[in-house]
Amino acid sequence: MSKFFNETQKANQLAQKQMGTQDLNIKELMENLKHGTPQQRNVVADVRLQECSKVQIGNNGHSERLVLGQHGWAQNALEAYRGLRTKLMRMQNESGLRSIAVTSSLPSEGKTLTAMNLALCYSQLPDQRVLVIDADLRTKGLTELLGQKDKPGLAEVLAGQITPDAAVLGTNQSSLFVLPAGSINKPPAEHFTGTRWAEIIGWCSETFKVIIVDTPPVRPMADFDLISAACDGIIMVVRANHTERELLQKTTGALDAKKILGVVLNAAEVAGKEYRSYARTYGAGNGKGNGKSAAA
Repeated sequence: MSKFFNETQKANQLAQKQMGTQDLNIKELMENLKHGTPQQRNVVADVRLQECSKVQIGNNGHSERLVLGQHGWAQNALEAYRGLRTKLMRMQNESGLRSIAVTSSLPSEGKTLTAMNLALCYSQLPDQRVLVIDADLRTKGLTELLGQKDKPGLAEVLAGQITPDAAVLGTNQSSLFVLPAGSINKPPAEHFTGTRWAEIIGWCSETFKVIIVDTPPVRPMADFDLISAACDGIIMVVRANHTERELLQKTTGALDAKKILGVVLNAAEVAGKEYRSYARTYGAGNGKGNGKSAAA
């Protein structure tokens, strides 16, 4: 609690410097935060993130699968992700959603790459501070993608061993931050029981404009229900020629219909070319549970 008040006081002092002669006390600051004033959110976020460590994205063997401005076929993938980003931003403007869980029916459908590349596309826009969370504590695919498997992360935050700001890492992409999986000491699903996970998402929502959560597949594990309960929306990733239609229907039917934003068709063959593991066609709903899909 003392850390929270120290953080708030720092935000108050920084806000007064940035806002000139405007007198701003802690009560006013927290009231503005409560109502989502963008300027005050930015001030608090700056305080929370000013001392976080930084990592380089694109410096390991997985960099060729990330949309970091390459040319050729990767440029086509980049445009596809940008289109998905645009659809999601439209929904965000309409409904105010902030946290998006990215999942799939089964493993190996491309959800981790979709989550990371979508986060990269968000970070390319001004005023879009974005956090991507590796909540798949079983495989830690996103953490491995970033080469941060030895870093403390979400598991330690959930266990109360460290605070979120101590686990979040900045990157060489100015508006992109990551929260790696960390090291688990009990079955993954048990980390998400209780209120701690929802509190972490609340902290993230105060700090970031967009939170993208890479979750476990819906089947066969139980982790996803616990994780998605705290998120505002859900995106399903479907791998072309891999996921059976009947399984997809059963999976989406078991989800909270109000949260389904849409379905991303991944690794689809378009105009005779297969864009590897990148999303190429996609569908999105209106943010009210009426998601439609090119694959449905």
